[in-house]
Amino acid sequence: MYRYIWILLVAFMIIVMEGCGASGSGTAVTGEGSEAGAAQGVVIEPPSGSPCQAGAFYQVRSGECIALKHPAWGFQGFTTPAEVLKLETCSEGALRDLLAKIPQSGATVTLPACTLQISDTIGLYDNVIFEGAGKGKTIITGNGDFDADLLSLRGENIIVRNLTFDGGGKALGGIVGTHAKNNILIENVEIKNLHGSGIYLQTETPWRDTQITIRQCSISKTLHGINIKTHDSAKMLIYSNQLYANREYGIDMSTTSDIEVSGNYMHDNFYAGAKSPLADRIWYYHNSINYNGKAPDPEERAGIVYMLSNPTAQIFIEYNDLRNNGGLAYASWDADFDYLLLRENLVAGSHDSNGYNIRATGIKRIDVYGDHGKIWVGEGNEGRIHYH
Repeated sequence: MYRYIWILLVAFMIIVMEGCGASGSGTAVTGEGSEAGAAQGVVIEPPSGSPCQAGAFYQVRSGECIALKHPAWGFQGFTTPAEVLKLETCSEGALRDLLAKIPQSGATVTLPACTLQISDTIGLYDNVIFEGAGKGKTIITGNGDFDADLLSLRGENIIVRNLTFDGGGKALGGIVGTHAKNNILIENVEIKNLHGSGIYLQTETPWRDTQITIRQCSISKTLHGINIKTHDSAKMLIYSNQLYANREYGIDMSTTSDIEVSGNYMHDNFYAGAKSPLADRIWYYHNSINYNGKAPDPEERAGIVYMLSNPTAQIFIEYNDLRNNGGLAYASWDADFDYLLLRENLVAGSHDSNGYNIRATGIKRIDVYGDHGKIWVGEGNEGRIHYH
């Protein structure tokens, strides 16, 4: 009798563990971006420092170190400024006095563990390292009436790291780069509670080879976790981040090209985990994109979404966990583009009302490696898909 009780107990434990939907430890997601009664992921914070060697990324859910596909892209580094400015008094006035002392050659600005309330956007220019004591230790937030962006990037050769930006539900953006140039690193930053996007990089003119890296950040309860609109080849790396419980997308990349998105954990975003309308040469590589797509519009319920037409576009989706999203694992809507690669992705639990796991309409050629469930390519387009 005890033997049978033991078997039942073990079976129950297995069911509970499978129902968690994620490996590692963490806490259940709550707040905006999740839906009552829906399955949820767990919060897994990226490490503060990368345990991987140069040229590799840390996969947030599995803890593996995996080689980047484009290690030459992203932040290129720059000569560390000789000037070091330390904030001694935790006040907005003291911070602005310190920033006014930055010479033209740049400086490293270090902030202590404290909470800084600001009444106006902080601007950073060329050759500046802006760093705190760590996520959750150095916190920048707005005062009671603050409704603008918390930090604005207005130059090149900028590093922002080891900070928390908390909009308090009133501020617009976290780190905004509408005036940024290139060679920027954003790492080990927490961003939350904003009306706008956590990280927003945009230019109205072509912005070539921006060489920007965003890594080991945790972004939640914003509009889009990361929003990129560079209008040209970005040569950008976005890896080892957690993007969750955002009101629309974990990552939105529009009218841009040449971005590698690797090792990120995108979960419980109300729309898709990632969206790339009009984008070209986007690599999704070893990401965990789960429990997204809770919106009522079926076109927004997916792990990854591609919308609108770019006839020469090529999208590469390899070795991603796309399971358990509210709709399709991957969906192209009103799209007309050149090439889609699907290689060894997990898609179970992500499907539309007709049982399709992938919607890949309007694409000239699709190469599929591994089992991707049911794939819809549109009536009469079966010859466009090639299984290997």
